[in-house]
Amino acid sequence: MSAELGLVRELLAHSTGEDEEGRLLALLRALDTEELNELLDDHTADRLLGALDNHLLGPRNRDAVIDLVAVQRAGELDLHSRAAVIYGLQTGRTGHRGEEAIAGLVCAVEGAELTHLKNIVNLRSDHHDLEGLVFKDLDDRDIRQRVLDHIHAQAQGMPVTEAKVLSDIDDTVFCKLHDHRYPRGTLYPGVLAFQEALDMGPDDDPLSIGDLTFVTARPMDFFGLVENHSRESLKKAGVADLSVMSGSPFSLLSLDTMAGKKLENIAHHVQLYPEYRMTFMGDSGQGDVQVGERLWQEFPEAMDAVFIHDVVDTGIQARREHAEHRVWFHDTYVGAAAKALELGLISRTRWKHVVDEAAQALEEIVWDSGEQEAAMRALFERDLADGAGMAS
Repeated sequence: MSAELGLVRELLAHSTGEDEEGRLLALLRALDTEELNELLDDHTADRLLGALDNHLLGPRNRDAVIDLVAVQRAGELDLHSRAAVIYGLQTGRTGHRGEEAIAGLVCAVEGAELTHLKNIVNLRSDHHDLEGLVFKDLDDRDIRQRVLDHIHAQAQGMPVTEAKVLSDIDDTVFCKLHDHRYPRGTLYPGVLAFQEALDMGPDDDPLSIGDLTFVTARPMDFFGLVENHSRESLKKAGVADLSVMSGSPFSLLSLDTMAGKKLENIAHHVQLYPEYRMTFMGDSGQGDVQVGERLWQEFPEAMDAVFIHDVVDTGIQARREHAEHRVWFHDTYVGAAAKALELGLISRTRWKHVVDEAAQALEEIVWDSGEQEAAMRALFERDLADGAGMAS
């Protein structure tokens, strides 16, 4: 590590005044390309951009550091450093200069590299993901449209080879609201393996992994605390890479408003990832059936499948009618995986992983009653038998 890089890190470890800010700028100019990327890859971009201020009667050091890192030396940044600078701009006081810098950092990247950059930005550990960046932090509509136009243009001609998985949370991943077949709070047996199977695709050779976005009607509060809580709950359950698209207080008023907010979020997702197809996972208790049918109507070329976890005992005839609209109901994730295998969305190996995960999870559940356990084991065995022929 060079002396200059060490001094930058030392200065960033403490609060900075006007003199220290000037030293930081001089040291940053002296760093070579490798050192600059090493500094920014070390999760310091947000601290760096937040450490310098525009002084009322002095130098405009924040503007200077934005120009230096995000404009003058932008061509030296690797994808991870570029994403780190975008994050640093996104979390702080963005302003018009910051928004222009963000647009420049995104629009300078093309093709598959842009896809990778978007995925890096989207997998932040907090609520500052790609959807938040484009549709919440870029307040200037012209700048936002410039970014969206660039994303759309770069997707043209790219082979659409895999899907993003968009999933509800309550009664889809965790037993929370309408489902009385499991103890409340249960992580559904096999759900994580099923999501991973969809992410890996039929050949287990995807362009990218971690293509999992949770779409919820839960409101997004000002500080992102609700959304971050959802992330932490999912990570504790074993979901390593994810993003969350949340709702608003008004989206909880009715099933129609819940569905409408989810559709709005998914429409954002389609604009951000036109080079991907989509698979939607929801449940039968909160408007997700309506969401699934509308997705087929509005984005037919982008859709792979809609899987609905049935938590309200939907009748056979109703299931058949929904299946005619390519909305597939299932009672267990072993059953969902069997249908995904039939549709060519997952591999046989991944179907077996779903079965194994579900079987182990069933053994670990502390059931409310023997009758509850027996009922779910019967459904598991039925779906296992139905899928075994296809997977053999």
